[in-house]
Amino acid sequence: MSKLTQKKREIADRVEKILPKEKSVLSEMKEKRRENLPEKKYGLLRSKKFLDLLYNELTLADIKLKPEEFSVIWLVLTFIPSGLVALLSGEMLSAVTLAVVGAGLPVFIVRSRKKKRTIAFEVQLGDALIVICNCLRSGLSFQQAMEAIVKEMGPPVSVEFGRVLQEMQYGVPLEEGLNNMTERLKSADLLLTVSAVNIQRQTGGNLSEILEIISETIKERIKIKGDIRTLTAQGRMSGMLIGGLPIVMGGMLMITNPAYMLLLFTTPLGRMLLIVAVTMEVLGFTFIKKIVDIKY
Repeated sequence: MSKLTQKKREIADRVEKILPKEKSVLSEMKEKRRENLPEKKYGLLRSKKFLDLLYNELTLADIKLKPEEFSVIWLVLTFIPSGLVALLSGEMLSAVTLAVVGAGLPVFIVRSRKKKRTIAFEVQLGDALIVICNCLRSGLSFQQAMEAIVKEMGPPVSVEFGRVLQEMQYGVPLEEGLNNMTERLKSADLLLTVSAVNIQRQTGGNLSEILEIISETIKERIKIKGDIRTLTAQGRMSGMLIGGLPIVMGGMLMITNPAYMLLLFTTPLGRMLLIVAVTMEVLGFTFIKKIVDIKY
């Protein structure tokens, strides 16, 4: 009996080695990127989690850089300017400030582009759903409706639906392709749309009518969001001016009269006042953001 069990295990192991494992299109692309990296040269950059996270962020931000290229730029901006300042002038405070700015600048750019791209997608999503409704009423399939979006509309909505179609060509089911798109974009409107499509495919119903209602809801939300931003524009501008004024004045005084500003860093009272000022600055930014950030 034990010999028979052992033989079955050996056969199962051979079958697992022969049969290919299923992979999504996105995972195959990530594997190809990692294979192009030399083993010893890049070290940390070959980390699977690090590369996957960075690749996803660059894809969402529509930045045409490989993860390893972006990492090199990130490291250069962090250490080269600050190192030169530390070596040439010996001012460690300025060097640390440059290092923080250099490390934060690429992250800020990626997040800003990602946010703008998501907003642009949500603005186009309402019209894209109308295109799908018209195609479905004309007798076309949902896949053909997505092809119409890719042909007739511009990025980013055409790019994202094009990725879903590309995954479907590689054998990924429609539901999984749409779910992958929601994971990439993190949009509440898209999640509502994909949930409606998946439920309709399982239970049946008039999909064109459902998508038309969702399209009207999305357009109303965008209109309300624009009205809210208009009403809170003065508060947001006041917050930026009040919050940025101490930083600008401190920078100007550091350039024009460094000895005067260095008292904040070299004396106990100055350091205490600096900590209090930074704390109040952060609290002020937080309170103003909470006031003008209206949930709808």
